[in-house]
Parts: sequence; structure tokens; C-alpha cells
Amino acid sequence: MYTETIRDRLAVIERHVRPPRSVLDVGCVDARPQRDGSAARIQRKPNLLHKRLKELNPELVGVDFDAEGVSVLNAMGFNVVQADVETMQLGRRFDTIVAGEIIEHLLNPGRALRNLREHLKDDGVLILSTPNPFYSAQVWKIWRYGRPSVNEGHMGWQDPITLQQLLRASGLEPVEGYWIQPAGKLLKTWKRWLRPYFSHSFLCLAKKV
Repeated sequence: MYTETIRDRLAVIERHVRPPRSVLDVGCVDARPQRDGSAARIQRKPNLLHKRLKELNPELVGVDFDAEGVSVLNAMGFNVVQADVETMQLGRRFDTIVAGEIIEHLLNPGRALRNLREHLKDDGVLILSTPNPFYSAQVWKIWRYGRPSVNEGHMGWQDPITLQQLLRASGLEPVEGYWIQPAGKLLKTWKRWLRPYFSHSFLCLAKKV
């Protein structure tokens, strides 16, 4: 299923979020509070996924647990609800749910996926992206620094095989998969040219069973 490599996840997401589709973006703040605060990151980051989705669909709804970040986004004109993705009850279902780089931050990813399934229409699609633990640059970092680079908010890793199993156990069936490889230094990432499994991250589309 993972036979194509893309540079920008929006290239795939875009065709599933345009009106009249109803769209939910979970984990939309994309902040690192321990480093510089939600507000600072939101205001300075021009390619924040939620901003790009809003440009494609003005009716976009966002969800995030970060109260400060939610407040900032709403003050900027976005429509974001402060809630926990594992337990939220929004009272509606969506055509498309985007979960970009969130599953690796969750304490109970299976519980979250089951809840997202309940917020998905019967013919809807869940779009999930996450870092690849086998990214070739991580090997370089282990050799140089003795350890891989891990975001301070990450609590787990997924690869296409384990994610596929988790999705199916949560009542979702993977239907499309893509490797994601932004432009990077060849010295650190050359292995991906031989084996795409060394790519930076990956994206999976799933539907309700």
C-alpha cells in the first residue's frame, strides 16, 4: 500500500477537505509548550497545518487539549474546541477527520481511534500522519549523539505495520498509504532512495469497517 513518496502531506489531504465536506482537525494547535509556549508557535509558524486546512475549507472545526493554544486560535478567527481526543463528545459526525502528528502524543491511542471512529460518518475518511521511527536520519543521530531525536511530547512510535494493526483493532480499515519525505540533506537521508521505509514520516487513510 505504501508505494508512493510525497513531500507534502497536504498533497493528499487536500482532495478530502474541500467543501462541501465537513472536516475535523484534531491536535490542531501543534505547539510545544515546554519550549516556547503555544501562542508564540502558532503566531510565527506560517505552515501550520490547521491554517492551511482553513484556507481550503472555511467551515473547518478544530480540537485540541491545549487550552492556551485553543484560545489563541479562536482569537485569530478559527473555530476550535478545547477537548481531549480520547474522550470528547462533539455531538456530530464528519466527512473527514485529519489527525496530523498526534497519535504519537497520546496516552491511549487505541481509545482515541475508537472515539474518532464514532465522530466519523459511515462513508467518511480518517487521515493520519505520524513520524517514522525508522527514519534514516535517526540512525545518523544515534551514531553521532548516542540517541535518536525524540519530541518531548512523544509517548509512543508507530510504523505502517503496527498502525495498520491498531486501526483494524479500532474498527477502521486502512485504504491508502504514503511515505512523506520533505527535502533534506542527502548525507543523512540517502538510505530512503534504496528503501522507502527509511522515509521521514508516513500518512495513512482509513475508513470505518
